[in-house]
Amino acid sequence: MIYAILSDIHSNLEALLAVLEDVDKKNVKKICFLGDAVGYGPNPSDCWDIIKERCDIQVAGNHDIMVGKQSPEPQIIDPTSVSTLDWTRNRLGPRIKKELNGLPLEHSESGMLFVHGSPFGPAHWHYILDGNDAEKGFASSNSPIIFVGHSHVPLIFKETEHRKFFGGETRKVEVVSQETITLEKHHRYIINVGSVGQPRDGNPKAAYGAFNQETATYQLHRVPYDIEKTAGKIKQAGLPGEMGDRLKYGR
Repeated sequence: MIYAILSDIHSNLEALLAVLEDVDKKNVKKICFLGDAVGYGPNPSDCWDIIKERCDIQVAGNHDIMVGKQSPEPQIIDPTSVSTLDWTRNRLGPRIKKELNGLPLEHSESGMLFVHGSPFGPAHWHYILDGNDAEKGFASSNSPIIFVGHSHVPLIFKETEHRKFFGGETRKVEVVSQETITLEKHHRYIINVGSVGQPRDGNPKAAYGAFNQETATYQLHRVPYDIEKTAGKIKQAGLPGEMGDRLKYGR
């Protein structure tokens, strides 16, 4: 079975449609959504309704949960994010807010864990950015494969060694640089699939991951989309212009 894993759409309709068009060309059996359907972009309702219809697995992101709150938690997001979240909140009806706030924090199946930030306190939206973060993630889950998003940066961590001893345990974690890899049976992996709607790794193309269970192969896919159209809609909607400008540079 082939899984397509999408994360961090952030109300970018053009990127989402381009990714789903690419997914439809492949023999994908399940589409997984790792959170943050909304925020930043101009089409929150459209994006959520498409995700709800197309994605077989759905988990919550921090923006999805916070649209139902009257005031976002300031320690989680910056002032620009607060303003875009307020804009989004005012344009979502009660149905969508309820659906977003009802999403689970994580989902497990077939030896895989799907979570937005980290299995280490998933409700606290931790990032997995380096080996120390990955060690905490591995320690918080027994799943051989953990798929995450949240940072908008594609990244793969491999647990190469795990030893338990009296009074504690040690782990060795390394970063895997390839975008296409075959997972080894006796190692565990944390795989960040990047962002569909707002990449931040310097590549402006929409990113998503595909995992083939039969071959144990993971591949990161990059899909071009009409960035100028999305940026124009952001400006027209009165959202911060930087939200559109950053799409052009993948930052």
